[in-house]
Amino acid sequence: MKVLVLGDIITDKYIYGTSTRISPEAPVPIVNLTDVKTSLGGAGLVSSNLKNLGVDVTLVSNEQPKSVKTRIIADGHYITRLDEDQKADGKAVLKNILKSDFSSFDYAILSDYNKGVLDHCNEIIDHINSYGCKVIVDPKRNYTHYKNAWLVKPNAKEYKEFQFDKHEGNIIVTNASGAIRAEFDGEQHFIIPEQVEVSDVTGAGDCFLAAFVYGLTKGKNIKDSLELASKGATESVKHLGTYTLSLDDIEETTVFTNGVFDILHKGHLHLLQEASKLGSRLVVAINSDDSVKRLKGNDRPINDVKKRTEQLAMLPWVDEVHVFDYDTPYELIKHIMPSIIVKGGDYTTDTVVGNDLAEVKIIPTLEGYSTTKIIEDIK
Repeated sequence: MKVLVLGDIITDKYIYGTSTRISPEAPVPIVNLTDVKTSLGGAGLVSSNLKNLGVDVTLVSNEQPKSVKTRIIADGHYITRLDEDQKADGKAVLKNILKSDFSSFDYAILSDYNKGVLDHCNEIIDHINSYGCKVIVDPKRNYTHYKNAWLVKPNAKEYKEFQFDKHEGNIIVTNASGAIRAEFDGEQHFIIPEQVEVSDVTGAGDCFLAAFVYGLTKGKNIKDSLELASKGATESVKHLGTYTLSLDDIEETTVFTNGVFDILHKGHLHLLQEASKLGSRLVVAINSDDSVKRLKGNDRPINDVKKRTEQLAMLPWVDEVHVFDYDTPYELIKHIMPSIIVKGGDYTTDTVVGNDLAEVKIIPTLEGYSTTKIIEDIK
């Protein structure tokens, strides 16, 4: 599925430092500069999160001026924020949008920070709707500005201030200090976020929205997508400054690999260690003794399935070991449904069993290491 992101792109600038004294010129802290970081905020942060989660996303960049928010932070505490607000030409944006074809997109996220890009939001929504694309809005204005959107996502303050109680349609209301409330097609959902120590709420709403849409693109239902969104926002507030989510932040990423693993050697260890870095859980499947004999002959395996299982289970990178008796692990892969399947460099993606069920990653083989070579050397 493809996602479009359109809206106000903001530049977030962070000036970090330390402070040990007060200025003699005025009762303000003196900050000794240690670091300066710049990142995208607003629509840019939503897009960055989606991209990092593996979503096929397109950020509509425009030549409109971008607002800059500069935050000065000393010893982990905010000192002040400086805003350089710029107003985009909403009519010029609308003109370009009305000339664009959005038929290839499944979802369009409109990130409105009231900086001009979405001044003509109703016309933009109607145009995108005409292509059968579902429009999701993160609003900053009255509910009437977003008619015909498939979904609006105000926070509790915006819900009250901008009269979203009058909105007719799907809605998610986030609340920094309470439950997330949502209504889709008349069905209500309530999600209680995990309580954590909050370092910074900057960008939490953008992380919420990105994680929610990620869930939709993976075919998850509304409730499960809301759960992912809640996890995304919760992870975001743990970090000082804007945060970009990874898959491990919102859901367990299962990595799968399989083989005989008859005599464990350095090549095996390299493969398993690298595979474990790709997710939060590594599942290894090994052929049963009968399966090995069918594939490699009656003189194999050297180590029976009990020994091979025990050896793999002792490795720090391996979370689970499964045994399969078929010639291929296809049925087991269908049962486990991993996110990623890993194989060594002697495979290509199209030769990997299960390539139609999960993403395939090929890890280059360490030259000079193989069970067959070890057996030949012993002989």
